[in-house]
Order: sequence, then structure tokens, then C-alpha cells
Amino acid sequence: MGAPVINAAEFAAFVLVLLRVSVVVVVAPIFGGNTVLSQIKAALALMLTFAIAPMVEYTADMMPMTWFGFLFLGLGEVMLGFALAFMVRLVLEAANVAGEYMSFQMGLSMLNAMDPQSGGQVPLLSLFVHMIVILVFLYANGHMLVIKALVDSFQIAPPGLLNLWKPDMFTEVVRAMTGLYVLALKIAAPVIAVLYCVKAGFGITAKAVPQMNILFVGIPVYLIVGFLVMGFGMPWWPQMLGSVLIEVDGALGRVLNFFAPAI
Repeated sequence: MGAPVINAAEFAAFVLVLLRVSVVVVVAPIFGGNTVLSQIKAALALMLTFAIAPMVEYTADMMPMTWFGFLFLGLGEVMLGFALAFMVRLVLEAANVAGEYMSFQMGLSMLNAMDPQSGGQVPLLSLFVHMIVILVFLYANGHMLVIKALVDSFQIAPPGLLNLWKPDMFTEVVRAMTGLYVLALKIAAPVIAVLYCVKAGFGITAKAVPQMNILFVGIPVYLIVGFLVMGFGMPWWPQMLGSVLIEVDGALGRVLNFFAPAI
């Protein structure tokens, strides 16, 4: 019994599937963090490719037989994979923005720590909020949302039949960026509102009692009130993140339709 024969079209389709899957694994949250070893990312990309590739329908005539044609289709696969991962990654980036908002109000904006996901310096409170949101994201099966969108992408836009340009794509990107700041404000709004009232009260006190050192008294009060309000608001974070993930699911469907081949 001889070895199975793989023609050039099948190999090209497999490589294109691997490109799309690899970009999603590298860019998507949870999978693409610096805490995940490169060997694990490569193994996960190969495993997903071997699971998805047999189900992908493609046209052999559309598979590239030249280097230029392969690079062109490969660029399309990279763009589609990045678009899918970027839309989901924005959800977790909202946690960093919310943490920066609260850090500024609480006087902790200068207290930074190393973020293991990005490898950069972020406010310590942003790192704490980010870790909490990651746990909620995993609990809500957000990682499965990424895999579902990846599998659906091969049904809507198979390799070799990508439509790489639609003007409405920029509208969707702007809507997603707006959603990032909306979610960040929803998370940080209670802390911002309460601390604003506290600071207004200290301002009135400073006028009434000029001898009081407001800066010395205010910093510990900001910290205590900020952490208390954030703690009381945490039970609502899963509900907010769940509603956002539902919106992201719909946004991923619209993004995939942008890449769908024109009929």
C-alpha cells in the first residue's frame, strides 16, 4: 500500500488554512499572550489546521500555482485572521483602558507593573482589572467564540475566494473601537463618579477649613473609596462582558461577510 498522494492544490489550500489559523492563534487573546510558549502556539495552530482543513471546501482552479498568486492569497488570509482576532482582542483591551481611568482617579497612575500578556508596563490597577476580565472571559467561553468564528470563516470565505476590500469594513472597525471605550467607561464609571463626588467634597472642605492638608488626607481616602466601589461593582462585570460578547459575535459575522466572495 503506497503513501497517500497530495497534489499541489491540496497542499496550497492546507498552507492557506494554516496561515489564517496561525494569525488568529498569535493575535487572539488568551492564545496569543507572551505567557504562552511559541512551541505551544505552533502546536495549537497545527492541531486546529489538521482539524479544520478536511472540512474546508475550495476550488482547485483557484489555488495559486505561482509565487505571486500564493503571496496575494496568503495576504488575504493574514488580513482575515487578523480582523477576527483583533475584534475579540478589543474586549480585553477595554479592561486596560478601564484600569487606567480608575488608576488616574485614585492616584495610582504612576504605579506600574509588567503585563505578562503584552510584555509592556501598565498601571498596576489595569493589570488587576485585566486579570479579572480574563477570568470572566474564559468563564463565558470567550475563547470558544474565537474558535467558532475561525471555523465559520472557512465556510463563508474559503481559501482562494476572499474579497479583500469593502468600504464598510472601516465603519465596523470604528464601531468596534467605540465599543472598547464604552465598555471601559461602563467598568470604570462607578469609581469615577463616586471619586468625583469625594473630590468635590474635599474641595468644599478646603475652602471651609484652609488649615487642613487636603493632599495628605485625600490620597488614602481616594484609595479606600475607590477599592470599595470597585469591589461592589465587580458582580456586574460578568453581565456587562456577556452582553459585549453577544455583540462581538454579531460583529464577527458582519466582518466575515465583508470577506465573503462576491456572487
